Amino acid sequence: MKSLIRGGLIVSLLCGAGIGFTPTLAPAIAQGMPAKDIAEQLKTVPVFTLIDSTGKQSLTLTIKDGGKDKEISFFFFSPQDAQTALQRVQAQNPALAKGAQIRAIGLDKAYELAKSVQQSKDQKFDVSFQPEGAQVDAALKILQASGQKTDKFTGIPLFFITGGPQQAQLTVQVSDPKGGKSEEMAPMFFSRQDADAFLAEVKKQDPKIGESAKIQVSSLDRLVAIMEQKNDPQLRQLYFVPSSAALRFIQQQQGNTGNRPQTQPAPRPQTSPAPQPQTSPAPVPRPQASPAPQPQTSPRPQTSPPPKPQ
Repeated sequence: MKSLIRGGLIVSLLCGAGIGFTPTLAPAIAQGMPAKDIAEQLKTVPVFTLIDSTGKQSLTLTIKDGGKDKEISFFFFSPQDAQTALQRVQAQNPALAKGAQIRAIGLDKAYELAKSVQQSKDQKFDVSFQPEGAQVDAALKILQASGQKTDKFTGIPLFFITGGPQQAQLTVQVSDPKGGKSEEMAPMFFSRQDADAFLAEVKKQDPKIGESAKIQVSSLDRLVAIMEQKNDPQLRQLYFVPSSAALRFIQQQQGNTGNRPQTQPAPRPQTSPAPQPQTSPAPVPRPQASPAPQPQTSPRPQTSPPPKPQ
């Protein structure tokens, strides 16, 4: 099989990420991939937010920022973290939280909301993306094991696998759900556990590559920033694999419909003087969820040599 990741560019972009990046998906605007194309790559990944009993209002948190109130809309990558946040709201404000629930939307919609907030330069509202603590811990251990002296990982961890003599990123064949031609893609996992499972499959299919294969870490923050700065075709080959735990949570809530998650725009919440936390508009239809496409590994994962970092 011929690898589409020519020259190892993606590996050079991924390596060394995770330190010095703020936990936001809205970096400075630059010439790069169109926002709609970036959103298209993110749409299979669910994130979780809190809504009120009507299903029409999102619950936001009011904080003091420089002496002024600011509304924060939270998006969690872990449904368990969203559940914990919901329990805290219920304990702090039972009246407001009565009937509140967790809503899953596509990461593409949350990204579009973050972009609109950035472009509006509104000082009264912001968006916060919350990584799963266990995944942050796993990412930090990988950095430390590689020799980096750090006690902090900033951002949303993404795990990927390299192998072969030059430790190039492994690619897989991903089937088109519409029945089209399959593509060679570079999988990026939101879960270390899912990356471990993929690595086990690699070792089973090709023990020779499996001997040298290892899990490395980057950050979603870094990759989105690069996408917004570079319109490189190879960046379009990144395949974001949603957490299997997050997908199971959605299926338990809604049942497996057999279709891709359908999401509606997440409009910017409107601030109000009500007691903390405040309510604000959010998506109305509930997304229909199904398992994300599973990468189909070829009989022999392909690798390509990365160039030296610039």
